[in-house]
Order: sequence, then structure tokens, then C-alpha cells
Amino acid sequence: MVNDLLERYSTDWSLFTIHPSDVIAPKNSQEIGEIVKHISAEKKKKNSDETISITARAAGTDMTGGPLNHGTILDMTQYMRGVIDIKEGDFGAQTSYSNFKYVISGHITALPGTYYRDLEKLTLAKGLLMPCYPASKNLCAIGGMVANNGAGERSIKYGQNKDFVSEIKAVLYDGNEYIIRQLTKEELDAKIMQDDFEGKLYKEAWELVRDNDRLINTHRPMTTKNSAGYLLWDVIKAPSVDAFINGEGVFDMTKFFVGAQGTTGIITEITYKLVKYEKFSDLLLIYVQDIEKLPILVKQLMKSDLEMLEMYDDHTLRVGIRFFADFIKDRGVLSFIKYIIRFIPEFWMALIGGIPKFVVMAEFVSDNENELRHEVRDAKERIADLNLKTKIITKSKDEEKFWDFRHDSFKILTEHTLASRGAGTGTRTAPFIDDIAVNPEYLPDYIPRLVKILNEYDILYTIAGHLGNGNFHIIPLIDMSLEENRKKILEITDKVYTLALEYHGTITAEHNDGIIRTPYLEQMFGPSMVALFSKVKRIFDPLNIFNPGKKVGMTKEDIMRYME
Repeated sequence: MVNDLLERYSTDWSLFTIHPSDVIAPKNSQEIGEIVKHISAEKKKKNSDETISITARAAGTDMTGGPLNHGTILDMTQYMRGVIDIKEGDFGAQTSYSNFKYVISGHITALPGTYYRDLEKLTLAKGLLMPCYPASKNLCAIGGMVANNGAGERSIKYGQNKDFVSEIKAVLYDGNEYIIRQLTKEELDAKIMQDDFEGKLYKEAWELVRDNDRLINTHRPMTTKNSAGYLLWDVIKAPSVDAFINGEGVFDMTKFFVGAQGTTGIITEITYKLVKYEKFSDLLLIYVQDIEKLPILVKQLMKSDLEMLEMYDDHTLRVGIRFFADFIKDRGVLSFIKYIIRFIPEFWMALIGGIPKFVVMAEFVSDNENELRHEVRDAKERIADLNLKTKIITKSKDEEKFWDFRHDSFKILTEHTLASRGAGTGTRTAPFIDDIAVNPEYLPDYIPRLVKILNEYDILYTIAGHLGNGNFHIIPLIDMSLEENRKKILEITDKVYTLALEYHGTITAEHNDGIIRTPYLEQMFGPSMVALFSKVKRIFDPLNIFNPGKKVGMTKEDIMRYME
């Protein structure tokens, strides 16, 4: 009989349920080390027992089944949370993929169970920000953000967690804690010369990326964001392997852990880079009816130093209408009336011109209000030839209402999920095609074909996400109590992922693989790269004790097996 504790840790925000054998809340890295040593010893005795494993869990907001497993679950949020240190200063600069530079103005070190909202309170008090947060920023913890290589609305400028993790500490399969960071070639050589576990690990990791450089780089995802697979193409930060051998660039060992979903070790400490929080912001709102205009719109807007470039579609607006009562319940009648009053101009526009196909939100930020206004006006002028309805909104309740709608639509759907789980019936959010991405240039062809697939199955869904990255979160509402609907999951997934890959996209830009996408990695990367992922797993976890089945070893049959 499953007790309440094990039941609680058997689910996350995904479609899946796996009951663990036990749950432990470690107080420190020493306790984690002892647990790892014990599990390793047991695994050597009973290698085929799937309950002998360790899976780290942060806040449980994962949408892939990432922190679910049969063995021991480590709850990192009970005791292993809190900020250790925060530093201000000039730590150099980084460049966004649209070639705008930004300064790194601080570092913060925290434990993996720290809730992002608590970390952000401390950074904002110093005028700093860790900008690679997901939409679940008020609920998630940083260990999960790092494990998934998470990102969100600011990714158009700042990228993903991989771009802001400076250093980590992790307990590896020998049960000891190690500092993991970038190394020069000289420092890497010194590590490799060590006659111990750590030296062997660095030697094998270096040889893997060195000897497979061509394979790795020919399979680098062509999108600006990706969380699928291990991030092998980011390990060597140099123009080439030869350049690194000759002393240029660094070997970034953190890339074997960021986005690895806890399959290479247990992260025990995280040091993030921080940027300055700019206090003024304006929103350029754009209503788009013709999908053909999206690529040129993105191209013109990206000439500005954008902070965010988001979008939601008419399906999202219709979901808002369908769940009108839930918005009232969630906000209260008085707050909801105020919310509606703020949207009267947009409702009037919809009445006379129809619901816009897409609502695009481009946000600009600066510490100089005059420069900000000039930047927004320039952007608006650059898109004037597209003949789109636009509106400039200064930071105010007017601006917030659009972010409210963007965020609330998913929040309402998520609450339906929790309610249906409690009742055991009813529709719920079904995150299984929730994180695909293709480059924006392909959107006019890609989106209609995507919508056609979804409409074949007569399901209600929303499309919203990060337009600048071509990263869309498609959240269907499905009655998962019906067996025929559960069977549709793989059918729809096969079609949607095949379509995304046809346009050189990724099956996951920021949510990662987990149970739902690990079986599709071979389709995305091919057998040679998946074999390399398996080799990574063997190097870092030869006993397969760390979150088994994620990144390597999951099948489509397992998807059906673990689905509710």
C-alpha cells in the first residue's frame, strides 16, 4: 500500500505517475554523499533492481516527469535551500545571439532547493537579476532550473541557464563532492594528471568531446534554444578543438550537469551570474492577422536590444473566454471587473475587427527613460511597412494586463489539472508537445501545418511562447481518464515532433527530455549521437544510479506505462 508521502512524490506537472521506494530530505552534501555510497553498494549487489537509484527533486514543477522514479527521491527543498553568498562587481560581459552586449554585474551562490522567488528578492534588493527564469518562477526551485537548462521570457536576450551558471558543486557516483567549473587547457591537463577518480573522470570526458568533435558539432541543434540531449556542443568554448589545445578558450565541465536532469550527479550548490536590473520598461504591442508577416516582424524587431519578444494566439484568447468563470474565481469579482475594464479597448477592437490571430509583445528596458522611448519609436517605425495595428504602452497597469493574460491562461489550465487529478476525472493540461521550437523564418509554413495536426484530433489547446526563439508552448486540454485519449498522446507526439524536425527544430527548447521526450532523442539526433549520450552516462554514472531512464534508456512503451 502506498502511503501519503510516497503518493505526493509520485507526480509532478507531467502526465506521469511513478511511486518511489522512499523519500529522503538531506540536510547537507555530506548526507547526500553517504546516501550515494550506500546506493552504489546496494546496486553492485542487485544490479537489475530498478528501485535502487537516486533522483534529486526540487519543487516538482517539471512537465516531463524528470524527477519521478522508482528508487529514492531526494527532496532538496526541505533543508538544502538558502543563499550562501552574493557579490557585486564587474565580471565582464556576454553577448546575446543578436549581438548586443550586456555586463555581468554580480554572482550569487545558493543551494539547489532554493526557490527562485526567494533568490530574486535578494538580487532585486541590490538592483540585480538572474534573468533565465521560467514562467513558473514563483513556484520553482533553482536546482530544477539548472537540471532542465530552463529559460523563459527573457531568453531572447539572455539565453538559458547554461549561459548563467558560473560554477556548481556536485556529489558524483563515488560519493564525494566536487567543484565543477570552466578550466583552461593547462588546468584541464592538471586534472587529467591526477591519479584518482576525478582525474579519470576528466580524462574520459575530455577524450569524448575531443575524439567526437565533428559528430557533435554536425548535430548541434540549429535553434537558438535547446534542452534536448546532453549539451556536448557547449563543453569546449573555443573556435575549435585545435584552438583549445593551443591554449584558447575553456573546457566547461558544468555543461555535463546543466540540462542533464540529475543523470550525471547530484548538484549541491549553484553559482549564478547576475545582470543589472533596469528600472524603466515599455511594451510595444502588435496585433497580427497575417502569419506571413511574422518572420519579417521578428527580423525587424530583433534589430533592437529587446528584453522580451513573446506571443500568444487566438486559441489562448478563446480559452480565456471559455474559462471566464475561473478567471473570476481566481481573481475575485472586483479584481476581475477591473481586469476587464483595462481590456475594454482590446475587446472593442475584437468586436469591430475580429480576434487577432496573434498578439505579439515586445518589451524594451533601460535605466534611461529618454533612450527607452527613442528605442521603442525606432522599432515601431521599422515595422510600419507591415501595416500592423500597434500600441506603445509604458510600464503601468496597462502593460501588466497583457503579461497577466499571458501568464493567467496557463495558470487557469494548471489549476484544472490539479482539480481533475483530485477528482480522478475531467480534462486537464496535457504537456507532451509543450516545448517545440523552430527558427522564426519557418513560421509561415510551420504553424499552419502544426495547427492542422492538432485540429485533426478535435482538442482544445493554447499556443503561446517565445516568438524571438520560435519556441512555442502548446498545451492541449485532454480528458486523461479516457483510454482512447491516452492512446492519442503518442500519435500526436509522433506527428508534431516529425514536423518540428522537418524544419530543423528541437523537440524541447527549455523543458528538457524526461519520460516524455527521451524516447524521441534518436529521432532528433540519430543513433550515433544517442550512442554518445549513452557513453556520457556510463562515464559519469557507470552503475546507472542517478535518475535512470532520463536522457538514456526510456522507451515509448514506458510513456504509456507511466501515464495516468
